[in-house]
Amino acid sequence: MTLCGSQMSRPAKLALVGLTVLLVSQVAHAAPPTAITTCPFRIETPGQYYLAMDLTCRGTGITILASDVHLRLDGHTLQGLSPGDGIEAVFATDIVIQGPGTITGFSNGVTLIFVDFSRVIGVTATTNSSGFEVIFGNNNFLQGNVATLNGLGIAIFFGSENMMVNNFLMNNAGGIDVVSADLNKLYANTANSNLRGITLLASTQNEIHGNTALSNSDQDMFDNAPDCDENQWQGNRFDTANQSCIQ
Repeated sequence: MTLCGSQMSRPAKLALVGLTVLLVSQVAHAAPPTAITTCPFRIETPGQYYLAMDLTCRGTGITILASDVHLRLDGHTLQGLSPGDGIEAVFATDIVIQGPGTITGFSNGVTLIFVDFSRVIGVTATTNSSGFEVIFGNNNFLQGNVATLNGLGIAIFFGSENMMVNNFLMNNAGGIDVVSADLNKLYANTANSNLRGITLLASTQNEIHGNTALSNSDQDMFDNAPDCDENQWQGNRFDTANQSCIQ
């Protein structure tokens, strides 16, 4: 009887050994996630990070200065005691900030400045000057976040092709503000009981589809472009709007 293994050629055996060594090497060199147990904390190296406990911070809590960073809040709270951001990412790409978790008491909860192709998912921002801000950022994705009792809930300034999906905003001064920002997409967000619901200022070619904005004190939906320019407002639920092109 001939064993199947004995029929393998020498080159095939060498290739198999090489593949095994490569796989073992990759596993051995995978860095474990880094626990964040103090603040302020600076992330300057790509990798996996997680908030290991509730933290009270003076100034900015966590600063992200590297690309390819995945930060999990793991159900914990960042509490601010003085001006600064809860989480600030600057000049980076491929950032993931993942809840659940709460950011409270800061100037801004989460701020992305010149950050592209990044995601903020399932984070709660409450009692900050701003909940979530994207400034000069493109192709970012904000989904399932909650903003309450902030000055601004979510704001996009000078960014394009960002997407906001299924975020919940209540009791803020502004629900969602899009300012000098084009080609963004707002789908299925809820902005109720704010001063302003969903507001577009000096922005064009945005898609605002399937959102709900009710019981906002000033106006539920607002677009300052004449005849909404090339902004597409479709399938939204609201009571008040400043133009008939808002649908």
